[in-house]
Amino acid sequence: MLLWAVLPSGAGAQSGAAYGWTPVGTVDPQHVISADTQLVLYGVHAFTASNVAFNPDVIPASASQLVVPYVRVPDGNPHTYRLRFHLNTTNAAATQYQLITPNGGGTQSANVSGGAITLDFSVSVDLTGTGWMYWSLKNSGGHQWVFTSCEIDEQTP
Repeated sequence: MLLWAVLPSGAGAQSGAAYGWTPVGTVDPQHVISADTQLVLYGVHAFTASNVAFNPDVIPASASQLVVPYVRVPDGNPHTYRLRFHLNTTNAAATQYQLITPNGGGTQSANVSGGAITLDFSVSVDLTGTGWMYWSLKNSGGHQWVFTSCEIDEQTP
């Protein structure tokens, strides 16, 4: 069973501890793998040590342009994770991002203004055992965008 909620841009910008969130890890262009997190990127136009740029004007629309963070689920108990994406959209107007959960788990959408943003998604995972869970983030507005990092936190009681 997978459940989700989209938090407004910049929501939860305060310390994770104040809201019962424990850091699992952060993935970015320099830190693509750890014991508990992984990062896969598709359709990248430009890659540096500090960010990854996506450009649908250069990369054909037939190529997926995705940021795919993974988290290791340690057991068969339900877990709630917050995925906090740090992004920048060069479009001055609003654009839309979608977080897609695999295997029919659903899609969350968020409409945001252009410029630098922090976009939070909350996702619940209930696997039958241990394993890796992933989500795919894309800019469905068709605009150029830049990914800086994704912080992954777990909700704690």
